[in-house]
Amino acid sequence: MTSQDNLYYPIFVDLKGKTVAVVGGGMIAWRKVEPLVDAGACVKVIAPMIIDEIARYEGVEAVRRNYAPGDLEGACLVIAATDDEETNEAVSRDAAQRSILCNVVDRPELCSFIVPSVIQKGPIKIAISTGGVSPSLSKKMRIDLDRLIGDEYATLALIMGRIRPLVLSGEGGYESHKRIFEVLINSELIDAIRNRDRNLAEDILSEALGEYIDLGEVFP
Repeated sequence: MTSQDNLYYPIFVDLKGKTVAVVGGGMIAWRKVEPLVDAGACVKVIAPMIIDEIARYEGVEAVRRNYAPGDLEGACLVIAATDDEETNEAVSRDAAQRSILCNVVDRPELCSFIVPSVIQKGPIKIAISTGGVSPSLSKKMRIDLDRLIGDEYATLALIMGRIRPLVLSGEGGYESHKRIFEVLINSELIDAIRNRDRNLAEDILSEALGEYIDLGEVFP
């Protein structure tokens, strides 16, 4: 069943080198700034008071004053994280007029995008959302799934990333390469990683690829 009020398109966005505006300078804003910086965004924070946890980030532009409409100039998206409803509504309105994606914390009706709960295991990112219906449920699901998905999946992802160029440069076409990846994913490789059995993991890889694979520092 799909609600017509919950038609969000899931997407991961490359923000490297792109300007993102964050309106608000407190702890809630800090929780938004941190992953944006990690994603390589050029973050501009606008607020009269900006906590040290935000200001210390290299590359963050701290604008210590009240929000003004011109602050969105050049931004590809904006997050409003203030406790002032007038400011939040102004940010949402100004962003809509400029066709800039906007998220207002805890106000889904003012948002053109929402930020999901995220599980990260190495290169693996899993985004969880209830479409703004229940952030508390998203948080519970994130905690439950984080317990279920162990660190062995991060190691498996790193191993698959290491062998990918080797497989793709080998004989055969798309279907042949796809079959090798599927055989490995559905083999005992994940169990070998979970049990820290490096020899078994290398044997499984070597048999599938036809040559010895040294996992090096990829294997824990």
